[in-house]
Amino acid sequence: MAAHETARSRRAFLTGQSVATIATAKSHAPRPPWTLPESTFAAACTGCGECVTACPEGILYIDDGKLAAVDFRRGGNQCSFCGACAEICAEPAFLAATMREVEAPWHLRAMIGAACLTHSGVMCQSCKDACGDGAIRFAYGASRIPQPAVDLARCTGCGACAAPCPAEAITLFELEPTHAS
Repeated sequence: MAAHETARSRRAFLTGQSVATIATAKSHAPRPPWTLPESTFAAACTGCGECVTACPEGILYIDDGKLAAVDFRRGGNQCSFCGACAEICAEPAFLAATMREVEAPWHLRAMIGAACLTHSGVMCQSCKDACGDGAIRFAYGASRIPQPAVDLARCTGCGACAAPCPAEAITLFELEPTHAS
């Protein structure tokens, strides 16, 4: 998996072209849920690793920049939004507990790229099978392999669809900016 993120244009997004990495449109891996904007988070996170240890899903790690990040191909392959990472953090890197009760954990959403096996005529629905929110559906048509589509309104960005994808065609992107500080 590439360590860098390729910039996406609107056209690339709409046509489903993407890189086979799990990262936001920024130059870093997704941050844990309920983190503050990147600059605030980067200033507050000490890279102590307490959130990594607290994560029951095992998807958190400390990146090269010494900051907490998410990799859905680790551990439990998805975020359960339990909030353990935010609870254990002693630094002001996450939203306050009262705000976490009313704010979405993050604004990540799944996107299925051109590397999807269905585009090559291979029947695969591993992403749909893994999606507990029912956000991935397959459109059936005469004489063709069903094609996947993500319902962005149903997608929570939990990442469950990404790890089982044999083609690494699932990218998570930030639908809207991270929480305001």
